[in-house]
Amino acid sequence: MSVTNSSPSMDNRRVQWENPLPVSEERDTTTWPDGAGYTADGLGVDGNTGGALELPSAGFEDVKTGLGLWRTDPSDSILLAIVIIISAAKLGEIVAKRLGIPQVVGELVMGIILGNIYLFSGWDFFNFLHEMPFLKILSGIGAIVLLLVVGINTDLRAMLKVGLSALLVTLGGILAPVGLGCLISYFLLPGASLNTHLFLMAILCTSSVAIKLKVFDELGKLQSIEARISIASAVLNEIILLLFLAAIVGITTSGRFSAVHVAVTGAISVAFLIGLGMVSLWFGESIGDLVTRRCPEGIKIFIIVVACIGLTYLAEMVGLATIIGAFGAGLLLRYVKTKSLTGKYRSMDELVRPTYLVIVPIFFVIAGAQVRLESFMDMDAVLLGLSITGAAVLGKLFCSFCVVERGANRLAIGIAMVARLEVALVIASVGKSVGALSDTLFSAATIMVAITAIMSPPLMKLALTRAKEFVPEKAPVPYGLSNESRKKFLMLRQLGRR
Repeated sequence: MSVTNSSPSMDNRRVQWENPLPVSEERDTTTWPDGAGYTADGLGVDGNTGGALELPSAGFEDVKTGLGLWRTDPSDSILLAIVIIISAAKLGEIVAKRLGIPQVVGELVMGIILGNIYLFSGWDFFNFLHEMPFLKILSGIGAIVLLLVVGINTDLRAMLKVGLSALLVTLGGILAPVGLGCLISYFLLPGASLNTHLFLMAILCTSSVAIKLKVFDELGKLQSIEARISIASAVLNEIILLLFLAAIVGITTSGRFSAVHVAVTGAISVAFLIGLGMVSLWFGESIGDLVTRRCPEGIKIFIIVVACIGLTYLAEMVGLATIIGAFGAGLLLRYVKTKSLTGKYRSMDELVRPTYLVIVPIFFVIAGAQVRLESFMDMDAVLLGLSITGAAVLGKLFCSFCVVERGANRLAIGIAMVARLEVALVIASVGKSVGALSDTLFSAATIMVAITAIMSPPLMKLALTRAKEFVPEKAPVPYGLSNESRKKFLMLRQLGRR
């Protein structure tokens, strides 16, 4: 039930929550000091005008259920919602593990099921996944924690060694989808505007950072060359895409392109990242040693939290995504150690891991709930969505040919770049809100996101866990090999595998 504000003292803040009790015809109001009041059934009123009053809250927006479980007290509703989401995430993880697929798929599928269950049953109990504002905040925190853990486990020096491949993968992952997007626009959307074509290309260029990182973490391969290339490429892709999005939104809303604004934003973003990287490389170990040895445990936690939140805020201020700031915070804090109750030192990963295991699954469940399955009921949207999906998959698989490092699993890197999720949905929503994307095209983009988000993790696992027998550097050459087989063995031994 929505409640609107007519009281100027509340700064036009908005509250919406569910009142499961029937609204009384006779309202017994109690006056507040500023002239406002409230009714016995929980509705705020303005004491001067009799109008509805708007109150600050973290509750719902028009959630209707007949079970009476959602209370007028927002804190009760939030706690129940968190319990439901965590339980759904754990159930999805268990099922996915039994099926031998990455657990992130189980979390995404549970989100998709709960977020769309009303389509099949008419039961709107889980509408809170779409309409409770606090969950959006919690989901954002989950993404921040995920990238913080990735930064903690990332060796920046090792990442710089694959810088050329990361740059080529980024360029290939943008140019190929743009080219395929042009073909789709030309043949399937001949009458569409330039703005529509630009938003479609932006959606095709996206790649879900969160999904690929979760899969690498589950498989214990965050330190692998494939993970380093994918992570570095994802950061570069994020910067380029955000600049591109700023440009096309400006073109769509104002009709003109501000090259100066885009250039300034890009320069500030690059300077922020370079500065963060240099501080991490040159002073990271010194900062970690200073904080570890000189600061009490309570101050260490304070520094960690402030650094993470502060850098995410600064990243957003300079035009980058908050997750990039969280990744930078992980790079800076990776050498900090805290003491356990037994007096033993714990790494940052050990400190953050419990929070990671609780908060990050919430992010994936809520992200999955944003996929609307009613898109699959429109045949035009389905056909267009399948075409876009084909372009999205082929465009990112082209990245496999851009890797120059020897011994890298090129196919796994290409598959890792295929998944789309949070960024693609945001761009599609922005495009629809400014009138660049029709309902059909928005539904087609949603279909592409759903397919790539679910298909990519199992294929990544398959590509990354292919049976390989490693050959020690000094391993003797097996007896009885032909000259050709001997040369092949020596070559593969140099690469470290057979």
